[in-house]
Amino acid sequence: MGVESTSLCNTIKVSCPVYPVKGHLATISSPVDCNYNITLPSGIGYAAPMDHIDPEGRRLYRLSGFVDFTPRKEPDQDRIDALINAAKVHLGSDVNLIDASACHRPFSADDRPIIGPAYQFPNLFLCTGFGSRGWSVGVGSGSLLSSLILQLPCDIDPEPYSAKRFLSFMKRR
Repeated sequence: MGVESTSLCNTIKVSCPVYPVKGHLATISSPVDCNYNITLPSGIGYAAPMDHIDPEGRRLYRLSGFVDFTPRKEPDQDRIDALINAAKVHLGSDVNLIDASACHRPFSADDRPIIGPAYQFPNLFLCTGFGSRGWSVGVGSGSLLSSLILQLPCDIDPEPYSAKRFLSFMKRR
């Protein structure tokens, strides 16, 4: 359901405390060949190596970071520069910017996804609020969601992801 989760759920009177939060992205190239994700200094984001090596033999990295509560969709150059400068600590000063953008991501009120039945309608299942981790946890969340829908056992404990954790918030609405 993504960043439109709350507005979509509001149309059917279902509480869904998920909010659009702006994050910044940049693709850079570096002569440093690293095959694991790097947490950037000060925890502002991470650098993920991509499979692509450019014609000059440089590895491409996807930088992702920042959490801004704003409706603006345009990238903030200061944020992009901060991501690149933080990446240089691990990837060296010889990095080239390929592209940069910003996007809104669906964050739940406690930064943990909501997976499972909606409180008001137990036959309506939610799977939202992943923030910047949607692609990373997609397989696991799909497994959990399908197990809940089909009432099958799952290796993932559903309780931490239940919408019930927001019950006090939902009752106020």
